[in-house]
Amino acid sequence: MPSQPTRWAVFTPNRKLMKKILLLLVFSFSFLVSYAQSDDFGMDFSVDVEKKLRPGTHVNVEGGVRTMDHTKKVDRWTVGVGADQRLYTNGTFDLKAGLKWEYMWMNYPEQTNDKYEDFEYFDGETTTTKTEYMGYNHRHQFWRGRHRTSVSLTAGYQPNKRWSFSWKEMVQYSHFNKATTTMDRYREDDDTEGLYVLQPDNIKEYKAKDRTLLRSKLGVDYNIRKCPVDPYLSAEYGCGLNYTTNKWKFTAGADIKLNKQNKIDVFYRYQTEDDEDEPNGHFIGVGYNLEF
Repeated sequence: MPSQPTRWAVFTPNRKLMKKILLLLVFSFSFLVSYAQSDDFGMDFSVDVEKKLRPGTHVNVEGGVRTMDHTKKVDRWTVGVGADQRLYTNGTFDLKAGLKWEYMWMNYPEQTNDKYEDFEYFDGETTTTKTEYMGYNHRHQFWRGRHRTSVSLTAGYQPNKRWSFSWKEMVQYSHFNKATTTMDRYREDDDTEGLYVLQPDNIKEYKAKDRTLLRSKLGVDYNIRKCPVDPYLSAEYGCGLNYTTNKWKFTAGADIKLNKQNKIDVFYRYQTEDDEDEPNGHFIGVGYNLEF
């Protein structure tokens, strides 16, 4: 009786392909790091465990960490739970609803803001206004907690075995916990022509607040025949409902299947609009997903 091929022999071609993909990712990563020197750059790591309760119903638990300032600082820690329920499917088109809750521990780095004042001078005939440097305010680094709840509706269209298209609408509500930090105020001394501390270790308080965002996401996935790597592209637009913001996220990535239950998600993302929710800049992301 001829011997059966071993498990590793069956997957040998895929392993060679994955080595090539990893080399390509390393090269792309090096290029993006050098390119991102003029803009901010960070890394996004996540772990997602998903459980299928019944056909069309899934729950998941996830956690993650994100870095910014060219990967020098941790920007946030995240933990969350979610659930998806399929509402309709006919083999080509499907519709599902999602509910998600996250808790985020956000890092606000130290910040220095220059202070200027306008002074009017009268020379006997005309009055002129001059802007003069008065000093600066230095805010110390602090952490702030945030609760985020989102409700989504996703429509999917799969015309064949290779292509998949999706459109997702999500309402995202965030509650910012109150927080405190210290603020040092430095002002110019006319006598010494230097700076003196006007108010050292002044307590600055941030009140709790709520923000609501509408996010719209268009995605396309491609299933490569006899290949463990499925590339995808997406574009997402976010619009503030109770505050002013307009942000875009552009993502290119790939899902790498290790087996039926395990996969790795690798992506590059660029996002605009630097605000308290998310900074603008370039990201490289790596996520691990376990489904059972």
